[in-house]
Amino acid sequence: MTNDTDKKQWNTERAGTACFYIGLILEVLIVILDKSSWINPVEGQLFRVSFLFFALKVCFTKYTYREWAAIVFAGGVAAVCYLVSTRDEAVRVVVFCVAMKGVCHRKAMKTVFFGTVAGMAVLAALAFMGVLGEVFDAGVGFGFKAERTRLCLGVGNSNALACMIWALMTLGIYLYHEKMRWQHYALLAVLTGLTYVATVTRTALAVMGATIVLACLMQYVKKLRQAAWVYAGGILAVLGGVGFSVYAAYISDWYEFLPETVVKIDRFLTGRITSIYAFLNGGGVLENWKLFSDPDYVEYFDMGYVRLFFWYGIIPGTLSVLALCALLWQCRKQKDYMGFVLTLSFAMYTVIEAHAVSVYIARNYVLLLMGAYWPCMLRFGKNASGGQELYWWRILRPVLHGRSAAK
Repeated sequence: MTNDTDKKQWNTERAGTACFYIGLILEVLIVILDKSSWINPVEGQLFRVSFLFFALKVCFTKYTYREWAAIVFAGGVAAVCYLVSTRDEAVRVVVFCVAMKGVCHRKAMKTVFFGTVAGMAVLAALAFMGVLGEVFDAGVGFGFKAERTRLCLGVGNSNALACMIWALMTLGIYLYHEKMRWQHYALLAVLTGLTYVATVTRTALAVMGATIVLACLMQYVKKLRQAAWVYAGGILAVLGGVGFSVYAAYISDWYEFLPETVVKIDRFLTGRITSIYAFLNGGGVLENWKLFSDPDYVEYFDMGYVRLFFWYGIIPGTLSVLALCALLWQCRKQKDYMGFVLTLSFAMYTVIEAHAVSVYIARNYVLLLMGAYWPCMLRFGKNASGGQELYWWRILRPVLHGRSAAK
């Protein structure tokens, strides 16, 4: 009987893992199609299919009582977010992270990495052949970028290309840093310079350069990656970025109503602060923020944390920032110093760009780490192991039996 039970559990886990990877591959495909010049008419349906596979993975996975309580809490907040704002991304993100329990996050990351690289290569080839998209993004830009020819390789615009290069570089460092030597980091520095020359994107230049430097320091200075103050400093940097974003949302207005210092900062940031306000209703300015967002809040602007709070609400936004800080500290506990580098790189990039704050799960690689480590974050106190693990129907069985007895 025990062998039969173990075999059934093994088959259930295999089925769950298969469902997860089908959903993940679909999410990567959706990202590639979004980056192309083709308008995907079935994007919403693909999101529903991937969500279904992740939900099946949750059904095929055992969780402790503590984990189930966390799932109910996070799912409840996400459900309220959906019911109030009609945006379903919060629900999809929660289910995705919950579904990652038991999945090797490095294998999942490699799936995303190679799938995205292959997709980008296909888009570039189609652009060069003149089938889909453009090779160059010319004549469109703000300030010093205006009328300059920039490379886009079929992904819509040069900023999007630079953003994808940064994201893939950061993920590649995470996956292969153990095999990397200083020569590889030097090549990445050259890639950073070439990316700037080709796309004229200062944000990508700054974040790519900072990511390479931080990765080198964490890899080669052992005392640094073991120091608690480094991880605490990362958390403070994230909170500082969020604070700057809140200030930007508070002060955003037309140039004639802004202090000269803010105007200079905004021009350096290529209009990101004023772009928050540039809508009929004032867009994402602080006075428009709500505890949970509004169905009419659909405006797009670059600053990621402002978009997070504006699109989803103050409560979901605050919980997301707290979860991000908890993940940075968990990377220290897991001795995953390159996970810290990846998370901090995404967190700081999000101050200026909203790449990670979107409807596309496979664009935000931090979610893969969050999915890997969230059960570990709940292991504290006397019962650090978390207790017995149960499938969802085992949790509901006492409730169902109680109803039957009452009848």
